[in-house]
Amino acid sequence: MVQVPDVKHARPLEGYRGIKAIGCTPANESIAKFGLHCFNSHKGTNLQFLTVTQLLPRAVSHVKYIMTLDAFDPANGSIHSIDTCVWHSSQRNDENLRLITTYCRPTGSGESGSQWDPNGVDVFYTGVMPKWLDDDALTGSDKLHFYEVNDSDLQQNAWLHLYAQVAAYSRWIYHMVDHLPLEIKKVVVQTKEDIESSLKLKSGNAIFYLSFKTREGAEYKSIIRQTRDGRPQHMCLEVKHVEMDK
Repeated sequence: MVQVPDVKHARPLEGYRGIKAIGCTPANESIAKFGLHCFNSHKGTNLQFLTVTQLLPRAVSHVKYIMTLDAFDPANGSIHSIDTCVWHSSQRNDENLRLITTYCRPTGSGESGSQWDPNGVDVFYTGVMPKWLDDDALTGSDKLHFYEVNDSDLQQNAWLHLYAQVAAYSRWIYHMVDHLPLEIKKVVVQTKEDIESSLKLKSGNAIFYLSFKTREGAEYKSIIRQTRDGRPQHMCLEVKHVEMDK
């Protein structure tokens, strides 16, 4: 289908002179991009990641990544500074990775963050991670809860490529870059709403069944559950590895 861009070879904006934070890795950049995706989702913007300018990891019940990043607005050519905090939290639902944004805001805005509220998540999207899709998921009686993403969707929603990178990060952490670029093979999104439409991609809460190939040609499957707790600047991604059929 569509190849996921390799973060190592992203072309910089012409004339841009942002300085990358010392020690920032491609894995850190994927986490920062998740914070920016959360910002775009809440603000209705389309800012595009440029670089991490400040990075402060803190060991607080696993690791919190406090970052400042630069992002480009293609609508008017402006560059914005965004602060975000992404919590690499402990697992609790048989997932392999849990990332939570506790804030994502313009630098210097004074907007405050808050703790993640697990009780604010729709119960449909809580509990143990779901299993991989049944063979008849797209044709059975519950088919309206599912939507198979097409190439046009992948082109128009760059954050789907980010989700593939997050899935790779969950498997290889700091060795993720060794497996890039990725090629998305298939994405199916599931929501509580029975709307057979790409509008499911706009849902605040959704489950993504994603398969991708690495540059070595190996194929992997992951389930990604995206949830919100109703508080501004918050989003959670839970990632579950799926064993491929032999």
